[in-house]
Amino acid sequence: MLEKYLNTIVCGDCLDTMRKMPDNSVDLVVTSPPYNLKNSTGNGMKKGSRGKWAGAALQNGYTHHDDCMPHEEYVEWQRNCLTEMFRLIKNTGAIFYNHKWRVQNGLMQDRQDIVGGFPIRQIIIWRRKGGLNFNPGYFLPTYEIIYLIAKSDFFLLPKANAVGDVWEFTQEMKNDHPAPFPVALVERIIGSTDAQIILDPFMGSGTTAIAATNLKRNYIGIELSPDYCIMANARILRETGQESFNIQKSSLFATTNNENIHERKFNPIS
Repeated sequence: MLEKYLNTIVCGDCLDTMRKMPDNSVDLVVTSPPYNLKNSTGNGMKKGSRGKWAGAALQNGYTHHDDCMPHEEYVEWQRNCLTEMFRLIKNTGAIFYNHKWRVQNGLMQDRQDIVGGFPIRQIIIWRRKGGLNFNPGYFLPTYEIIYLIAKSDFFLLPKANAVGDVWEFTQEMKNDHPAPFPVALVERIIGSTDAQIILDPFMGSGTTAIAATNLKRNYIGIELSPDYCIMANARILRETGQESFNIQKSSLFATTNNENIHERKFNPIS
């Protein structure tokens, strides 16, 4: 049943797709969801805001997701996604879940409302180059968080555990996606394990697929935006010489750029 997903990008909703996949069927999840940055108290992300972010890709949002869900709905969505990811990984598997802490209404959001209750084994700091700070009340944030959420029998390859938990990787700059992962960062994660099937439910521009292919592993990608599915397919072909077949090709043309994911309702997992 899983074979039809291997080395493909499913153009569709990640929750709907994951719920069709069998339990304990993937070795590793590496993903970075939308951060809901535009639901903000003043970081300049809201569309039309002036300043350094004016006209930037992130301020304009994603093509099929405006990154501005009510906070409680966003938390429920992400917890549902993590629940499905956790169901899908084997007992030897793990989830590497990249997110970002931020200050909202003067208080730190450390995402515990999202990741609380999941078996977090470690927090990895991804230190980026530079950044922008619109708030004089705190220092410039220059890092993001990667939560290692692991099942009981997950282990790194020999000597891989000698790498520290603070990683410095420059952001991906030559990429039309508004928030791309660096390929080298994902290669470090995958290359530290013997995982053969890697899932990314928020595939974006295809970075996880490229890293997995470079390391001769299999990937499964899910991406809501038809625009990013097309972008990812072209990028994977360009950088690896292999083409990713989109299972739901018809949805590439049936979905309009005006559809926003936050207008859709998700059923909580009981």
